[in-house]
Amino acid sequence: MSDIRTAIKSKSKDLSLVGLWDVVHQVELAEPIKSYQPHIWYWKDLRPLMLEAGKNIPLSEADRRVMILSNPSVYPKHYSTNTLYVSCSIYNPGETAPVHRHTPSASRFVLEGDGGYTNVEGEKILMSRGDLIITPNGTWHDHGNDGKNPVLWVDVLDLPLVEMLGSTQFEFDMEDDPDARSNSKEKVKRDTQPVLNPIGHSTNLYATGGLTPTFISHQRGRSLATPMLLYRWEDTERALNRLREYEGSPYDGVMLEYTNPINGEPVTTTMSFLVQLLRPGEHTKRHRHTSSTAYCCLKGSGNTIVGDKVLEWGPNDMFVVPSWAWHEHVNGSKSEDAVLYSVSDAATLRRLGLYREEVAT
Repeated sequence: MSDIRTAIKSKSKDLSLVGLWDVVHQVELAEPIKSYQPHIWYWKDLRPLMLEAGKNIPLSEADRRVMILSNPSVYPKHYSTNTLYVSCSIYNPGETAPVHRHTPSASRFVLEGDGGYTNVEGEKILMSRGDLIITPNGTWHDHGNDGKNPVLWVDVLDLPLVEMLGSTQFEFDMEDDPDARSNSKEKVKRDTQPVLNPIGHSTNLYATGGLTPTFISHQRGRSLATPMLLYRWEDTERALNRLREYEGSPYDGVMLEYTNPINGEPVTTTMSFLVQLLRPGEHTKRHRHTSSTAYCCLKGSGNTIVGDKVLEWGPNDMFVVPSWAWHEHVNGSKSEDAVLYSVSDAATLRRLGLYREEVAT
């Protein structure tokens, strides 16, 4: 390095300046940086630990009792991919988690137990296996278990993305009228929300495709996301089965996206939620995309090949495929279906014009 270049670099450092010529190979990339690794968390390992936590860790210690799926590339950070936070929650019979709201969007995908519920903006949503419940950003919500056994579900939030944007905020002090519908001006602090809507509210309003009620507001809290907060597994399964004879995608099989019934867009402004059917013996082709994805196996068994790594999965196993990683899916059975539920940051990338996909030739 010449004396003048050394002098420029030294002066730049003193002024907190960096010459592009010194970092050009870090800036002008030929393809996205691959900083996260594919990884799988097995239900046979996670479930016993969750049950143990349920017996010994009180809800009061962390507001919610969850085990975070931390990517080994950044462990122990609460990041499953660069933009997604995936965790598993457990609630014992009779427990309630206090009401709060936050700027990250959240979701629940139910794995086990009956009697679980979440109350989002006054709608008490009863949970069953395979149901998807959306908690849009800026909506008050609390959880509980009215059943006789523990309830376990998968949470997926866009928390890492919101943190990166410097916009994370949690609120815990919910105040409203004594019965939330009276004209009283007196405000009371609430640990849980009152139930303001009939059971099945989301289903009643939005579950008939192509027909949208005009007599109610579709705004939920502060959110711009879907007003339909519950997507029942029985409806999803019927939709998949109606399409099973179609050719489907060579890269994802028969795949459906959960959408906002008002505008047909992804259910949140930042995350895309999908479910895919891999028919017996189906082996998809390789592709990659700039979105990162978290998966949970709902049914069947098989494997996902990510680069040169093979992730063998079965019911309730969870795994992640980082952005721009080549991957393909294999249903390992010649007679049984496999179903994968997934969440990605594709909604964000598409809105920003950053989504790219490449297929193997």
